[in-house]
Order: sequence, then C-alpha cells, then structure tokens
Amino acid sequence: RMTTITHPLIRPGALESRDYQLNIALKALGGHTMVVLPTGLGKTAIALLAAASRVHHAGGRVLVLAPTKPLVEQHLRFFQRLLALPGQDDQSLAMFTGESPPGERAAAWAQARFIFATPQVIKNDLIAGSYNLRDVTLLVIDECHRAVGNYPYVFLAQQYLATAESPLILAMTASPGGQQEKVQEVCANLGIQAVESRTEQDPDVAPYMYEREVEVMEVELPGELRHAVDDLKDLVESRLATLEEMGFPVPEPGRLSMKVLQA
Repeated sequence: RMTTITHPLIRPGALESRDYQLNIALKALGGHTMVVLPTGLGKTAIALLAAASRVHHAGGRVLVLAPTKPLVEQHLRFFQRLLALPGQDDQSLAMFTGESPPGERAAAWAQARFIFATPQVIKNDLIAGSYNLRDVTLLVIDECHRAVGNYPYVFLAQQYLATAESPLILAMTASPGGQQEKVQEVCANLGIQAVESRTEQDPDVAPYMYEREVEVMEVELPGELRHAVDDLKDLVESRLATLEEMGFPVPEPGRLSMKVLQA
C-alpha cells in the first residue's frame, strides 16, 4: 500500500511519500540548495514539499521560475492539483508569461500566494517597479543550469538575495553540466550553499525505480525543412571551404559545434 504525505497545505492522499524526496526537501529548507536529479524522479514534488513547508512556517509567497511556457504550465498544474491553501481560490495561484499584460500581472501578484513564471517577464516587471520580491520566502529555479552569462536567472537570483526579507533558493536540474567550472559558476550566480544530488542507483531512490521500455520512433523531416537544412549545409560548407583556402584548420562538417565555430 502506497503511503502518502500528510501536511496541512497538501491535499490528503494526493502525494506519494518517497524517502529521497522528503530527505532532499528537508535539506533544501536549511539553505540555498541545488537539487540534481534525473528526469522522472519528481523534482516538482520536492519543490512542492519545500514550498508547502516554507509557506506554512514563514508565510509570504512562492515564486516558481521555468524557462519555457509549457514547463511553467506543467508546474502550475501540479501545484493546483496538490496544494490545499487556507482560503484558496482562483487568484491564489497565478501564471505569468509574456502574453499577460504588465498591468494585469501587478494586480495578480498582489492577490497570489504562488506565482509561476518565465524569468524574463519577472525581470521586466521588477525593472519597471511593478512589484518586488521582498516577501517571497521561496524562489524555485527550474532548469537552473541555464543560470550563466546574462540569462535572466542570474539577475533575478541576485535581486532576490539582495531584497527579500527571508530569502531561500531551491534550484533544480537534471543536467548541471559536465565541467566543474560551469557547475561552480551556476552555484556562484545563484548563491547556492549546498548541492543535493541523486542517481537512480542511490539506496533511497532505487526502491522507486521501475523497469522502463524505450521505444524509438523515427520521424521523417517534412520536405520544406529538409530543403532548408540542405541550403544551410551548403552555406556552411562553402564558408568552411573559403576558410580552408585561407589556411585555417577546418573540422569535418559532421564535427561542427558552436565551440568549434566560435574558435
């Protein structure tokens, strides 16, 4: 029989109790944390556990960021299904994407306890002074490996840490990046103090792993796209040929990467 989570802000019987998710969520409540967990092991459930606990004990509101609108919607639906806030209504959870007008967003922010958004939108609103992050008690950053260079996550984390009265960051990714420098850069940019990492082989994760069947489906490219790809290939190859004539070392067309091209 599946045991479920019992928490005042989570619907009874709605969320399966998994040791590793509870362990990670508890650790995440202790400081700014990056969670590295393979896809399919429920990073959103960990975010929900941390968020419910944070709002229950510290009050304030929760801001959940994800890089694309479909991901933002996915998180919103998950929280809508499982949250049980006192006095919860249609305004308690809000979604902000580039499609919602700025004026409406400011009004929705004032009403909502949980906001789900793409980072650029929040960045624009903060710069415009529509609202601030002072009473945000948990900032969840999904796909946090993107927090490098001038990606809005970097600006938002710095703003949040500088302005919130009681800041706590929970950053999540399935792929933190191969190079240690990149992971360190992400941690530095987000003020991360601890990394909680699990693989499918870890003892607290293994009981929840199921045999998976993988079916590979080949999809034909539509004709127009195939022509576009051929045209682009011709353009790149003609430029590589020119570079080669000028004496530059040129890789095989099949081994081209952004890194090689920039070099």
